[in-house]
Formats: sequence, C-alpha cells, structure tokens
Amino acid sequence: MRLKILIAIFLFSVSMARAGNLYLNIIWHQHQPLYVNPETDELSGPWVRTHATKDYYDMAAMHENFPEVHATVNLTSSLLQQLEQYYVNRMGSFLRTSPDDGKREIDSEGYFASGWKTDPWIDLALKNTEKFTDAERAKLVSEPWNAFGISDVQIEHFPEYSALRSIPNDRLTTADLRDVKTWFYVAHFDPDFLRGTSNLDVDLSDLVEERDGQFFIRDGKRFTERDANRVVADAVRVMQEVVAVHSRLLSSGQLEIITTPFYHPILPLLIDSDVAKICQPNAELPPRFAYPQDAHAQVIKGMNFYEQLFKRPPQGMWPAEGSISPAAADVFAEHGVKWICGDMHVLDRSKPEGLDIAKPYRLKTPSGDIAIVFRETVLSDHIGFTYQNMDPDSAVEHFTKEIAKYIPKDGDPDRLLTVILDGENAWEWYREDMDAKRFLKGLYSRLTFLRQEGFVTCVHPTEYFRGNPERNIPAHPIENLTEITELWPGSWINANYDTWIGEPEENKAWEYLLKTRQALEKSHLPQPDPRAPMEKSMQGAAIYNAYESMYAAEGSDWFWWYGADQSAPAGDRPFEEAFFSHLRAVYKHMKEAGVQIATPDFAPILSQAKIATQESGGVMQRNVEKRTVRFECDARAEVVPDAIFIVGNQEEIANWVPNVKRLRDDGAAGDQIPNDGIWSLEIELPLGTEVQYKFTNSGEVGSWASEEFPHANRSFTVDSDPGEPIIRHDVFGARD
Repeated sequence: MRLKILIAIFLFSVSMARAGNLYLNIIWHQHQPLYVNPETDELSGPWVRTHATKDYYDMAAMHENFPEVHATVNLTSSLLQQLEQYYVNRMGSFLRTSPDDGKREIDSEGYFASGWKTDPWIDLALKNTEKFTDAERAKLVSEPWNAFGISDVQIEHFPEYSALRSIPNDRLTTADLRDVKTWFYVAHFDPDFLRGTSNLDVDLSDLVEERDGQFFIRDGKRFTERDANRVVADAVRVMQEVVAVHSRLLSSGQLEIITTPFYHPILPLLIDSDVAKICQPNAELPPRFAYPQDAHAQVIKGMNFYEQLFKRPPQGMWPAEGSISPAAADVFAEHGVKWICGDMHVLDRSKPEGLDIAKPYRLKTPSGDIAIVFRETVLSDHIGFTYQNMDPDSAVEHFTKEIAKYIPKDGDPDRLLTVILDGENAWEWYREDMDAKRFLKGLYSRLTFLRQEGFVTCVHPTEYFRGNPERNIPAHPIENLTEITELWPGSWINANYDTWIGEPEENKAWEYLLKTRQALEKSHLPQPDPRAPMEKSMQGAAIYNAYESMYAAEGSDWFWWYGADQSAPAGDRPFEEAFFSHLRAVYKHMKEAGVQIATPDFAPILSQAKIATQESGGVMQRNVEKRTVRFECDARAEVVPDAIFIVGNQEEIANWVPNVKRLRDDGAAGDQIPNDGIWSLEIELPLGTEVQYKFTNSGEVGSWASEEFPHANRSFTVDSDPGEPIIRHDVFGARD
C-alpha cells in the first residue's frame, strides 16, 4: 500500500507533459585524518581500520547488487595512504591460513620480529593478554582512544561488550580484557560479515550468533587468543579489498571515484586566510596565512596519489569540508579538475541570486571553466541525522517523497539533485537499524524501481556532463551550464570557515602553523616538485620530509577540534598531540637538511582544565557529573508561527539539525511564565562540555531559512557549581 501511494505521488508530479528528467547525484565522503606519528612511524588511532571493515568496503560493494544505482565515492588520500601503507602492505605478508582450523591467521611471531608498526591495538590483539603490561592495559581500556571508543548506539548491538564497559577498569580480569580486545574488532565489522552473508570470503558467524538483532559470542563461550588473532587476519583481508572494489566499480562506470587535496586542508585558507573576512566579517582572525603554492601542492599530490592507485586521473574533487572560494576553484581548474562540490548555503549567497539548488553551475576562472555541484543540505542531513531515529522503511518513504519535489515541471529542463554526506560516521547512530543496512538496501531498491519506471535516474557528475548513451542519459556539457558570476567563499558548515578559524584556540593553532611555515620559507630549502618522488640523497629526503610534514600540519582536522564548536568524544588532546608532532617534524627534517634552527616549544593550546573535564567523560568514564542548563530565548519582538527551536553541537540540542528541538512557552518543564514570548528548554549536559548553538523560528525539519543569524553561533562551556543551573538568556537575533 505504501509503495502504491508513493507511485501515485510520482504520477501526480509528472502528470503534466515535461521536457526534463530528474537525475540524483549521491556522493559518499570517506575520510580519516592522518594518524601517523612521525616520531614513531605508527598510527596513533585505529579508526582507518575500524571504518574499513565496517564501512569502506561495504559502502562500495553494496552497489554491485544494485547496478542501476550509479553514485560517487570520495576517498581522501590521507585515508588511503594509511590503509595501504600501514595495514595492507605491512601486514599482508603475515596473512596465512591456519593448518589447524582452516581459518585465516596472522603470523604474529613474524609480524613482531619484523619491527613494523601499524596501530597499537593490532599489537594488543596479537599479544597474549596474560602478558600485558600496565601501559598496554591502559592503552586498551583507559587512555583517551581505547577499545571502548564506540558509540552508545553501536555497542547496544553487542550486550556482552556493553557489559564489559560498565565494569571498573581495575576490576577487569584477563579473560575480560581478552574479550574487550576481540569485541573491539568484531563490533567494527559490517553486519554482513558477522552474519556470513557478504560476497567477500570473510565469515565470522562461527564466532558470534545473532539473537533479536543483537550479537553474542556463540554458544555462551569466551573469546580465545586464537579468536583475537583471527579477527585481525580477517580485518586485513577486508582492507585488501577496499581499493579493489572501488577500482572494479570505477572501471564498470557504476561509481565515480574522486579524491581531495592530499592532507584534507581548507584550501581557501591556505591560499589566503583573510578570505574569511568576507564570510566571517565579525570574527577575530589570526595573522594572515597565505601560501598558495602549498594549495597547489596539496591538489597535485592528491591527484598523483589517486592516479597511482586507480590508473587514471580523477575528474572531480571534493574540497575538504566543501570549502570553496574563487581562488580555490582556480587552483582546481589549473590542474585539470573538471568539477567540484559546494553547499546550498554557499549557493544561496552567490550571484546571481535565486539559483536552483537542483542544477550544476559553471564558474569562470583564469585557468578555465569548472563545474560546481551544490549539496541539498536538508535532504543530506536527513540521511546523516534524522533517519537514524526512524524506522528504515519510513525513512526510505520520506526520502522518496522529498526527491519527488524536485521532478521538473511542465517545460522545465533536466535537473541534477545532489546529496552529499559522510559515508561512515552516520551509520553507527542508527538505533532501529544496525549500521543502516535496511535503510541503505531499501533506498537502493527504491531508487532502482524509480529508474525502471522512468522517474529518477541515479548518476555521477561525469556521467551527467558527458552523457551515457547506454543508459539514455544525454550530455550536459559544462560549457552550457548557467554561470555563477560571484562565488561566495565558504564551506558546508555555516557557509563560512568558522569551524576552523576565528575562535581563540583555532587562531593560536594558525599562529603556530604560520610560525612553522615562515621558518621553512626562511630556511631557503627549495619546495620540492609535488609531482616528483622523494630524492634518494639524505639531504633531498630531509627536504622532502620537511615539506611533507608541513603539508600534514595544514590538514583541516587539527583545527576542527579546537574551539567550542566541536569536541571529540574522547577529548581533543590526541588531535593536539598529532598536530604538534607534525610541526615538530618540520623542524627535525630541516635540521637533517643542514639548517641551524631550534625547535620551538609549542605551548599547549588546550588548557589543563579543559583536558581534565573532557577526559572525565567521553569513552573513559560514563558516570560523568552533569549540570542543568536552561536556555531562554526572548522572542517577544518576533512573529512566531509555530515555535522557537534550538539547534547546536550536542545530541540534546539536535546535532545541528534545525527545527527538531522545540522550546516551550507554556510555563512547564523549566519555562517560567506561559505565553510570555520567552521560550525555554532545560537539559542536562556533562560538566566541561563546550556548547555551540543558535535558535530558529519555526520551519521544516532540516531547513535553515529561519535561523537567527547565518554566519555565527552562540557558545559557552558547562562549568557551574554543583546544584547551580546554568541559565542562558538570549534575545532572538541579538548577538552575544
């Protein structure tokens, strides 16, 4: 019945004669920052591996079962470099079949004898738990990144794992620790591997059994050291296939694979950080950082690395965090990139005004024309945030109804609707649908049906621009696209760059980056050709590595976690340590190249108080102290058709999905006086939480049309005395 209703909706939408077709452009963005510690040549975090086994392979392989669903996957160079170099290459030679049980295993003696490093949790899994040192035990269960670093929603699918997390760390037995280290792998395998239903030859159904949507150790046993070794081996097997499955689908034409400037920098800010004055006119900015040559190097290196893996150049690029500007577009165009991506709020602020979000556009640059596709933010955020709390079938129906709104009307030309979101982080939060498997398979089934009925065709941008006669898709040449005459500089967050620059912590990080870059410039060490391999001479290698470390320090991820607008689940300290390690490496390699220079003492940017409050929560201790926060929004000067809503960076205030968390004006639940125009909400937040928020006035879920100000957020830190509520009294539309 539901399907018939949806068909009726489509038939009504297309009942009039129309000239155009609706094309759907889905882009899955896969990225991890550079976890390589240049001092130890080891990854400080396991997240490349955990997402490879849970997301990267399956998100591509799933398309093989839905050949009409053409899409795009963005694989960043920093992700692929770590995957291939530190896991596939370093562990592949130790992968073998056990003569005892016929299952895969790692030659652990050979691996440890080799001296190779991957990430510490590989070593823990392969080492006998009885021989753990105190430091290894801490690495497993109590350091900021540990084996309990898994979302609350995800761990609920593994009750025995969840039970271990509730045990005080000092009471965990050897058998408990063995289970913890094994569960850390098992819980990060795609459910198809756990069920034995994957097309890849990885089947863990003999280790775990599923009961009512949850997984348990089979036959009520405990994990063994052999089991721990085996899951490492199967993880390596999956990682070996990540590039292979993407290559296969790229060659078939079903997927377009793109990439990002190598270390995922905010390219417009590398070119000239003062560009933020346009989109953040009220922000305090750090001293100007302007090294466009580094922006060029990041793009060239990303393209070269891509071509080494996929044997062809990329046609498109996802600018890190959707961050674009006229100067950045020119850099892309100069190096042969045909199309890039932006966000609808950037399009809204570009000229000419009133451009249709469901179309690609052309931008003239000194290096030639480049196409830009713009993300339909509301629909993308529904997949990323809204649907995680919905029944998967209902979510598919909602998505179908939303895209039906974009079907061209009578006489309209073809439209290209673009949906872009992370292809990894969202799925672990799907409560009713483990890893979003039912939603994704249901969505692809529905899109296949809509293609067969002639309503919607899934394409990737190059297919749309060039055309595909085999699928009856006409060409839409870039030179024929409508021109954007003035491109607004901004990202896919707030249509500016305030997540990475403008807050005191972020600005201090930019000062450190500038100081290091200036030191490298003054050293007179020549900047290597980004197309060339590292020289074999000691000095040549040192110069190459000095610049490579500089590029790594320019990555967006270090700046993302600074400030109050974002906080890592386990605290920001590991990211600061990584950032500093790359800065120090620049000086180390300059010295190796013969430069007489001292390494500065980079004073911590994060305060000890902030570190202490962050690390008392997160994945280390779940019983963190909380405080009551009451938000009060004075909207007496506003016409409020429905209600005032709050949106911000915490789950309790809707994780940046607008018009979800409704405030009250009824005198109840913390609201003081009914119908007085002052809207209120009381919530509990952990002590030390950094909160970013703003208000919206009515509107549809996901729509930012009624936000009080588009280029900034309100912020504070939860730090009141026990028993004292924090009262945030704001006037709608009035800045702090």
